Amino acid sequence: MRLDERMSKGVVKGSRLALVALLFCAASAFAWPWSESGEKKPTAEDQVRIKDSLESVEVRNLQREVEALTRIRLQKADSLEKLEAEHWRKRYAESQLTEEHQAESRELDGRYSKLSTDLGRVSEEVMASKNVTGEAEEDAKSEESAYDALNTQVKLSIDKTLGDVTGDYPVGMDGRLLRLREASNEAEKNIPNTLAAVQVYMKDLLIRHEMTYTQDFGKMLSQVGNRPDVSVNRLRLGTVFLGEVAVDNGDVQALLRSGALQGKIFEWNANLPVEMSAGIRQAVTKASSIGDSTQNAVVSVPLDVLQNKAIKNSITDTKELTWTEELQAFFKKGGIVMYPLLLVAIFALLLSLERFLVLSYRGHIGKRFMKKLYAMVKESRYEEAANYCLKKGSSLAMVLFAVLNKAGDSREAAERSLHESLLREQPKLERRMGLLAAMGSIAPLLGLLGTVTGIITLFTVITEVGTNDARVLAGGISEALVTTETGLIIAIPVMILHGLLSEKIEKVTSELYVQSTSLLNRIFGHEEKA
Repeated sequence: MRLDERMSKGVVKGSRLALVALLFCAASAFAWPWSESGEKKPTAEDQVRIKDSLESVEVRNLQREVEALTRIRLQKADSLEKLEAEHWRKRYAESQLTEEHQAESRELDGRYSKLSTDLGRVSEEVMASKNVTGEAEEDAKSEESAYDALNTQVKLSIDKTLGDVTGDYPVGMDGRLLRLREASNEAEKNIPNTLAAVQVYMKDLLIRHEMTYTQDFGKMLSQVGNRPDVSVNRLRLGTVFLGEVAVDNGDVQALLRSGALQGKIFEWNANLPVEMSAGIRQAVTKASSIGDSTQNAVVSVPLDVLQNKAIKNSITDTKELTWTEELQAFFKKGGIVMYPLLLVAIFALLLSLERFLVLSYRGHIGKRFMKKLYAMVKESRYEEAANYCLKKGSSLAMVLFAVLNKAGDSREAAERSLHESLLREQPKLERRMGLLAAMGSIAPLLGLLGTVTGIITLFTVITEVGTNDARVLAGGISEALVTTETGLIIAIPVMILHGLLSEKIEKVTSELYVQSTSLLNRIFGHEEKA
């Protein structure tokens, strides 16, 4: 572009020089005839000649311009050829570089494809290894969880049996405790030995089961009952009868099945009636004689094998209880729910007493007070009457004070003050009444809770011990219903007290409205008449 510009500038400059030369020639042509004779005019021939010379000069100038343009065109053509040659050389170089790059790219693509294939194969192998490892870990965790669950179930069974031993048949209890403790220790190790725990546990169950269906007689030291470490003759018939007769003096004690819901199922009793003691002594003596001989015989046992508490009490020497002891026994029958019932009863009694005292004080309406107050109002001694009400301090006095305090104002102001005073006093009279009603509602609910808990315990005992006598079931249900009875005993008086106190509150509130309205009429009625 710079070469073209220089050439254009040269052509323009040459054109200007040619034009100056042409003008100079024309001036010379015109001047030349004038130099010969100043008065000679140019002829037509001269004019033609001058015109021809001008045209020839113009043609020469045009030829020079054409030549200049031709030179410029040739120069440009050379420049274009050089540029085109440079362009194609660069294109060739670029093609070479592109081919080299494509060759390198193909080589890299091949290497990448190979590496990708290898990486995919390795990834598949890793994933397969992870899957195998994961499955193995899941199997191991599953087996470990199953083993832990089994060990937990075994431990729970052992602990439950261990907790029930103290209420179970007492003969052989020491051995059972040792075996169950050993099984529990095996199950509680850092690496639990569940198999050993199950073996010891099943061994204990088999021994306990064997004791249920076997009988024995022997002379030994008594380890249970009222006379331990005494040489006795003991007769055991399964787990339903066990009688002991002391060797030294012939004292008798027997293991009775009480059927109680709480405490021990089996308990010793040495305070038997004379006939019962004689029967047990005779049975044990007869069993001793049979044991010494080779003959078989039948021993009669004078006990009901399905004894409950009522039968136990009928065959034992019982003393008459005082009312305090009977109350304590009744309280124990209800179980732990009797304690919240007792708290509800005490709290309801205190609330009732507090409300009775408050209503007796704040709800008191004295005729002497009203008579004296109306006398002051009649004499228009409103300030003195208001002070008299403040000294009294009851709800009625506070309401009447609100009216007397506005006696100097209009009736509307006194009514507003009265309304505000009634809104203040009425909640004070009704305070804690809702809580008292709640105590009356909570008591039977607690009683029902105790009944449900007692029935659950009853069926647990029946499941573990079993029964063929409906009297055991009836006796357990009667004990479970103790809490319901207690809840109703508490709730009925509480609801009666709540009704009486509510009626008292309504009476006091009504009297407040009546007396305050009467006072308004007394004060402002005279003013209207006047």
